[in-house]
Amino acid sequence: WWRTGRPRGVEAARVMVDGGLYGTASWGMVVALEARTGEELGRFDPGVPGWKARQACWDVVNRGVAYHDGRIYVGTIDGRLIALEAKTGTLIWSTQTADRAKPYTITGAPRIVKDLVVIGNGGADLGVRGFVSAYDAKTGALAWRFYTVPASKDGPHENEALKQAAATWSPNSMWETGLGGTAWDSMVFDPELDLLYVGTGNASIYDREKQIGGGSCRETEEIRAAVGD
Repeated sequence: WWRTGRPRGVEAARVMVDGGLYGTASWGMVVALEARTGEELGRFDPGVPGWKARQACWDVVNRGVAYHDGRIYVGTIDGRLIALEAKTGTLIWSTQTADRAKPYTITGAPRIVKDLVVIGNGGADLGVRGFVSAYDAKTGALAWRFYTVPASKDGPHENEALKQAAATWSPNSMWETGLGGTAWDSMVFDPELDLLYVGTGNASIYDREKQIGGGSCRETEEIRAAVGD
């Protein structure tokens, strides 16, 4: 058994590399374990500020890391993408992928696509505009960004697909919510077809009265913020 030392949710699968298990606990904390014995080899705490829990729908969980060329990559609740040296846990680079002033979060695991690290975000239920970003695996420089929903009815639109999508939305105040569509976890790369498939989440405005399966995201975050870490 291995204890995280924190009373919050854990949802990450482990990645095994050269006899080491790499994974995450809550708040995007990265942990390395010796696969044979379970001995903890080290951990990296990204130091996410506690107030961000109010914007983390369904707890400050993290779904794991990605490994590429001797480096571990992880996203954090406050929207950072971080690269670590796998053997030492040393920070290589950190980049802010989303506006911290808005209720964006990252709970999903990064994906490696060739020499890029791809990451999405969450927060659709709370009123943001979804997008997916790709960063240079070595430097952390932004390579490209794709928005899943248009920014407004009339544009400007980043590509033809968003122009076509905008025509399907009503011309009302919904645009002020960001429309949602965040890519909070599911992404798969097909190397034979050279295609990246990205799943998206909820829309905004999010109707809490019609939600199936329990209390609203807002109610959950208020409870979690009151309980603390």
